[in-house]
Amino acid sequence: MKRLIIATIAVFAVALSANSQRIKGSDTVLPVSQKEAEDYKKTNKSSSVSVTGGGSGVGISALLAGTTDIVQASRRIKFDEHQKMKEVGKTVKEVIIAYYALAVVVHPSNKVGKLTRKQLERIFIEKSKTGKKLASKT
Repeated sequence: MKRLIIATIAVFAVALSANSQRIKGSDTVLPVSQKEAEDYKKTNKSSSVSVTGGGSGVGISALLAGTTDIVQASRRIKFDEHQKMKEVGKTVKEVIIAYYALAVVVHPSNKVGKLTRKQLERIFIEKSKTGKKLASKT
């Protein structure tokens, strides 16, 4: 089976204020951002850093609206989002901060010996035979 790697991106606005930062976006990146913000505030006592989630798209929309300084995103910025940034006069830089992967582990007592990627997609995305979703798309 092929290993799935998805880039995690932090999209930075060029002009940032020195003592107060607002970071918003991906819930996947949120724990890392919160930890880094805590560590930063320990050595920079006069600084203010607020970190919130909501999703990559929410963060990018907040940057467009001017309500956040840094976007944490678990995907690359889309072409249309990049165009909207240009339209409002914002310059962004995407910086990869991490990679993540999916590992599937089967208990030794389970008789499943091999799963294809298509079978895994059906388990995590498509509907089961009963019509109920086994897991939601993210």
